[in-house]
Amino acid sequence: MKLWNIIWIGVMLVCGAGCSSFLDVQPKDKQSEKQLFATRGGFYTAVNGIYNKVASTALYGKNLSYELVDVISKRYLPLSVNTYLTALSTFAYTGEEVEKELENTWTTAYNTVLNCNVLLENLEESEGVLQGQEYRVLKGEMLAVRAFLHFDMLRLFGPVYKLHPEMESIPYNESSRVSALPLLTADSVMHEKILRDLDVAESLLADSDPVIENGPMASLGEDEEVYLRYRQLRMNYYAVLALKARVYLYAGEQANALAAARKLLTDPKVDEYFPAVDPNKLLANQSNPDRVFSTEVLTGIYKKDRKEIYTRYFSSEQAGNNLLHPRKDFVGTSLFAGETQDYRFQTWWQVASGVGESGHVMIKYKEIDQPDGTAGSEYFYAVFMSLIRLSEVYYIAAESEPLLADKYGWLNRVRARRGLPDAPVVSEDDFMKRLRSEYVREFIGEGQIFFMYKRLYININSYENGYDTNTYGAREERYVLPVPSKEIANR
Repeated sequence: MKLWNIIWIGVMLVCGAGCSSFLDVQPKDKQSEKQLFATRGGFYTAVNGIYNKVASTALYGKNLSYELVDVISKRYLPLSVNTYLTALSTFAYTGEEVEKELENTWTTAYNTVLNCNVLLENLEESEGVLQGQEYRVLKGEMLAVRAFLHFDMLRLFGPVYKLHPEMESIPYNESSRVSALPLLTADSVMHEKILRDLDVAESLLADSDPVIENGPMASLGEDEEVYLRYRQLRMNYYAVLALKARVYLYAGEQANALAAARKLLTDPKVDEYFPAVDPNKLLANQSNPDRVFSTEVLTGIYKKDRKEIYTRYFSSEQAGNNLLHPRKDFVGTSLFAGETQDYRFQTWWQVASGVGESGHVMIKYKEIDQPDGTAGSEYFYAVFMSLIRLSEVYYIAAESEPLLADKYGWLNRVRARRGLPDAPVVSEDDFMKRLRSEYVREFIGEGQIFFMYKRLYININSYENGYDTNTYGAREERYVLPVPSKEIANR
């Protein structure tokens, strides 16, 4: 059975059970909720519904990947006719269109958290429906998803943590009840909530997640059960370790970040399960290249219409009002200057001229051909988008190492995966410049670049800026997005 069919059946079963609001807020009909969670299949359809919302355009299917957060990190020069994108690109967060979209992201994130809590509560209440391994896996996943979503709300709407960890930030929802929750300090959210949930998730998944023994399992035979497969589409054990490293680094706890990163990177199974992208299948392959480097992704989302991202937002042939493109000469002259052998340059960027624009367009999400002789099927990596890459864990280890030579050592591990020679050990300043460049090269279209700038509280330098040739200074009003006015009004 095709993966999309499995996921769609899950969503439809949730709706068919009489709780159509589950994907929006929570089941209003408690009887329908009880019926849904009375069976093993019901739990998994609910899980599919939650991951479907994670992949929605309000979250990682657009706003928190290639569009909103990339635009505010100055990745692109949007066409001027699109007032929403141009407002974002100038850090104008108070306009009606921008406020509406920020509210959409906030609301969808917290509604998804609410649904995680509904499922977690029913795991405890529906005794005997799921036991042993399945209980531990689902509980671990949902706690991790809850932490993941809260963390990104903190990174978006919370204060610059480096400056104000004691400042009020966001609420942390641990209940299925709809109620106004207090705004907690950023430090409290980070240590008492997010890291607590991730610690429990790690413990649950460490002795139950099938990814540890069998790898991602990104395929399915005719007689195989889907429930515990496709671990790259779930918040699996390795993804949780990576997320903990990400959280610790954001909190400025480099020793803890390094420990979490090392726990993952020194596991011999990781290189086996998440191998480097094969350049032989990438560079010489024009019909169906794995442009998202899917083998290296620890966890991601299923996006059936992913090809439309390129068509609607990046294609110079169909630019419309939404074309996102870096300023002319940025990609070849600034971003990859002197290193155009980089697989990312060769694979993710294409020279284009048309509709009054010239330079490079990003083709990471461009459509690829379907497998020969298999009508209606698709390559897994054709409908896949990254949430956490293995490369990020190498970067975290590199930044967190106390010794300069070790910093370059971890960084060079990624450079080798991208077809680049080792960078020589020079200085701390040289290392940080290279690391920043790596983030900008690696995470285009994946939403992590803005969070790097905010975490470090650093300028967006001219040579990193795909919008224009100016340097944009680190300012709190640029890096702290306003909590939606409706959320404030309800307090």
